[in-house]
Amino acid sequence: MHTTVNLLLASHLFSVISGKELSHPALIGTLHHSIKILYCSSYVSAFEQYAQFLKSEYPGIAIESAIYHPHRLNEVLSNVVFYGKFAAMAAIIAGPATLQALGINDRQAQLYVWAHENKFLSVALLHILGGFIESQLLSTGAFEVYFDGELL
Repeated sequence: MHTTVNLLLASHLFSVISGKELSHPALIGTLHHSIKILYCSSYVSAFEQYAQFLKSEYPGIAIESAIYHPHRLNEVLSNVVFYGKFAAMAAIIAGPATLQALGINDRQAQLYVWAHENKFLSVALLHILGGFIESQLLSTGAFEVYFDGELL
């Protein structure tokens, strides 16, 4: 999948650059064009492959890169999930004393009692689901390519 996407992006960029009469690599060094690529942190290897392709085809072109950060609200929500996950794990491990301190009896929180009785499964489930939610909140899926400031 990633290889197909990389090839499609590379062929599209190649056609755009060629359309601007930059098909000969010797011309690139004298024209001072630049490419800026904004990408999601999960696309680091795709960016490196793309940059390597561009440098081999157009040795004189300037390539800039930056991580495309998620919205601030998503970062905050991801932190809330992260700390909430560990607070829930600590409460599960601590046991019924946590409920009594909050004024809740065991009958009102049957899920909590089950989680405490099955600590390993509960903590593992919280860790996996919490990590999934965090990564979904932080993933932008972005891979934007700008040629001389123009989004391709």
